[in-house]
Amino acid sequence: MGDNENYIPFYSFLSGKERLEIENNSRSMSFKKGEAVNPGQDCQGFIIVKSGQLKAFSLSEDGREITLFRFFSRDLCIFTASCLLRDIDFGVNVISEEDSECILVPTLVVDRIRKENIKVSNYICSILSSHLSDLMWLIDQILNKRLDSRLAAYLCEEAELKGNHCLKLTHEEIARNLGSRREVISRTLSYLEKEGEVAVKRGSLEILDMGKLSQRASESLR
Repeated sequence: MGDNENYIPFYSFLSGKERLEIENNSRSMSFKKGEAVNPGQDCQGFIIVKSGQLKAFSLSEDGREITLFRFFSRDLCIFTASCLLRDIDFGVNVISEEDSECILVPTLVVDRIRKENIKVSNYICSILSSHLSDLMWLIDQILNKRLDSRLAAYLCEEAELKGNHCLKLTHEEIARNLGSRREVISRTLSYLEKEGEVAVKRGSLEILDMGKLSQRASESLR
């Protein structure tokens, strides 16, 4: 755990005693692609991504899924320590989208430090504020933006993340990430294909015209 300072975003705010407490109590965790990070455990502690990618999502009563947040290297996931945020019920699931290596800082340790260290407490508040802002943006997208624009933005972001215009994505995966239905996504992809922006294949697609796709995505890009 000697490389904590390279990954824990609030490490510089900690005293020597607090750093030692984290070193002695934190542990490494590995998750396979598709594995639940918080299976029935809403208060494990803060999970910090060292490598890989996590996804926080909400599931409706009728089984529709929508991606809320993604976490990459050095990102801190607060949704595995929701009991620290009393009076707030997130109802959020977290899974590993890729094989991931993480650090778990246990709840009791985080709670003790944030109560005694105002800088850590303020940092956690800033994370919550940022997440609230992102949620408001997402709600605006769902309510006010066209699906073809949201889909184009999603594909542009995926291409940037993967560094590749050929994306291994099923229609069902895209629908889950956008809070839509597979058949609606299929129709929208067919439209984008007719416009010459993508080529749809079985289990994957290729971006053919990034310029046109980016222009379509402009109102939905962060």
